[in-house]
Amino acid sequence: MNALRTPRQVHIETFGCQMNEYDSEVVRSLLKREGYAFTEDRERADVILMNTCAIRENAHTKVYRHLSELKSLKKTRSLVVGVLGCMAQNLKEELTAKEPLVDVLAGPDAYRQLPMLIDNAIRSQEQGDSLKGYAVDLSEYETYDDVIPERNDNVNAWIAVMRGCDNFCSFCVVPYTRGRERSRDPLGIIEEARLIAAQGFKQITLLGQNVNSYRFNEWDFAQLLIAVADVPGIERVRFTSPHPKDFPPSLLEAVATHPNICKHIHLPLQSGNDRIL
Repeated sequence: MNALRTPRQVHIETFGCQMNEYDSEVVRSLLKREGYAFTEDRERADVILMNTCAIRENAHTKVYRHLSELKSLKKTRSLVVGVLGCMAQNLKEELTAKEPLVDVLAGPDAYRQLPMLIDNAIRSQEQGDSLKGYAVDLSEYETYDDVIPERNDNVNAWIAVMRGCDNFCSFCVVPYTRGRERSRDPLGIIEEARLIAAQGFKQITLLGQNVNSYRFNEWDFAQLLIAVADVPGIERVRFTSPHPKDFPPSLLEAVATHPNICKHIHLPLQSGNDRIL
């Protein structure tokens, strides 16, 4: 982007789970590096991005409603509209066929390409073209380990420690929208926790599609949980969402005995029937 130009204003709307909240923070960081600014007022935005969920029907419905609302806004001025995240990954054919106002589609593993996709869409509009930018390939390696999320001041900070899922439950699209399981380097996670503590956050919530399935070389989730809880300045550590199959005694002992790890387990139970699962 031209450094002398007034920064383009981006408005991000986030739907769905805590991982989407974290991913929006990653997107803000990646775009800020390229000179973009942010606004809470979509009427002032040059770019509107919707970070979406493909699991929750209510979030699904909201996204389509918000897209419908943008049609009249886009008719009045130049505006780049992007759909990010799980809906972009899972419903790319439907979105490209039914929503011609969408200029950019980026799946959960393609956020590094967003600055390029948005720049191309802006340039296309300035030239009177209708070029669309789509990046929806899943990755076996992407964890955004080197990206420090752009967080708002708060008490709690999210850290995604692993991404994806290998379980392929029959009712769930996560392996198809977020790819296969891969875990971040624990040293990068601990360094991020130190930065969070230095910024004044008191609580960290560790995130993953199956957060306690975390594995990196000899590290398991119990070791990682204790290491984060031992970071000076962090008073509480939580994690979500764990999978019932990955609760070894060492993890239960860490929760039970460490003073900074909250005595709370958020355990989703979609079905108790082996055939359905």
